[in-house]
Amino acid sequence: MNRVLVTGGTGFIGRWLIRELLANQVQVTAISRSKDRFSPELLNQALFSCVEGDLNTLTANDFPDRDYDCFYHLAWAGVASQDKNNLEVQLNNIEMSVRAMELCHRLHCDRYISAGTVAEYVFSKNVMDLEEKQTPNDMYGAAKTATHYFLQVRARQLDQKFIWAVIPSTYGEFRKDNNIITYTIRTLLAAEKPSYGALTQMWDFLYVADVARALRLIGEYGKADTTYGIGSGVYKPLKDYIVTIRDIIDPSLPLGINERPSMTNQTLSSCVNILDLVRDTGFQPEVSFEDGIRRTVEYWRKRNEGSQAE
Repeated sequence: MNRVLVTGGTGFIGRWLIRELLANQVQVTAISRSKDRFSPELLNQALFSCVEGDLNTLTANDFPDRDYDCFYHLAWAGVASQDKNNLEVQLNNIEMSVRAMELCHRLHCDRYISAGTVAEYVFSKNVMDLEEKQTPNDMYGAAKTATHYFLQVRARQLDQKFIWAVIPSTYGEFRKDNNIITYTIRTLLAAEKPSYGALTQMWDFLYVADVARALRLIGEYGKADTTYGIGSGVYKPLKDYIVTIRDIIDPSLPLGINERPSMTNQTLSSCVNILDLVRDTGFQPEVSFEDGIRRTVEYWRKRNEGSQAE
């Protein structure tokens, strides 16, 4: 894999994917409404370039090259918890994903990889079988599920190679929304007590650098018309992860487990089967949960120190 296109390159996973691709000498062309959203250091890299514009209006003539190896579509609005049930935003994401595939086809790009989510299968009682019926719990998960079907149909119509990559619960530096890991770290670092429900759900977390590497490997070795689950392959009750985070920061700090009511009577899960990913790409996680959390905690400590210095 030598030349790729990436949307969503300024997002949490997108920026790590670009870093991973460049580190492996892959030429990256990012599609963004404004190149100013990228750092000057990145814009000055020889292997990186940016095409400015909206996916709904860009044409092949806006690109200096053709015949890319892979098109990674990661752009998705409304991923923050307060926006996941915004119907208009989520419906727009479906159309944007289809337009991105059509652009991919016009640019003679060999493979189109779009990002799914474990939120499509949130009510799975065991390890997620990606061939099972999806069970989303919000408009975000439902829109991802619908996008998968829209893209399958459009790929057949265009004779476009298409891969759906189911992204796991991901953590690491630069993630700033109030997901459970960010919430836990920031609350504990402030010497406050975080509060939760029972935390009995079985869960899987993967450090963002490993997610980016999995996506690169899927681009290099993944098989067309395949759905790949990305994850660590390790499943634990959510409580165990939270206790680990607390112990890394300060074992004496209290945790408010069972202080909040459960949001649903159904059992939630976030554990995905990665056997196909391992078989086809050779992927193996390289960063343990403990090491990834230490890096993430250090990131937030430095951010907090910078804020106090200001």
